[in-house]
Amino acid sequence: MFGRWFLSDTVLPVALVDAEVALTANSVAPLYGTPATAGELAAPAANTRLADTLALAAGNWTVTFIASCSEIATAVCPFRLRRRNAADNADVWALRCNALGGTTLFYSARFSIAASERFVIENVNAAGGGTTYQGSIFAVPG
Repeated sequence: MFGRWFLSDTVLPVALVDAEVALTANSVAPLYGTPATAGELAAPAANTRLADTLALAAGNWTVTFIASCSEIATAVCPFRLRRRNAADNADVWALRCNALGGTTLFYSARFSIAASERFVIENVNAAGGGTTYQGSIFAVPG
């Protein structure tokens, strides 16, 4: 009908002919294995490491960060996602992000890292009493 849009539940395949572009789609989610995590922590102090991959081999890695807290729904839970150098004394890359209480932070990206670098998640602020925090990092080579 003219002037209206309709959504379809059918996905039509598209082929790019004589193009230098290749698009691929995954039919299943990647297999992530066991996460690096400190588990569920009750009322952690500020800057507590919620997850740490420890030293990783040099190469390309697909890294997925997941973090959450049980603060009340109106509270903000700031987290720090970090890529640390081999000596674990400086950030190579860092991202500070927030999740509202009761929600989950999910961030995934690919990185090319040097030998013995690591990824960590930290909470920024001290948690309130009775609050739990949890962070998990799935690091998959390739």
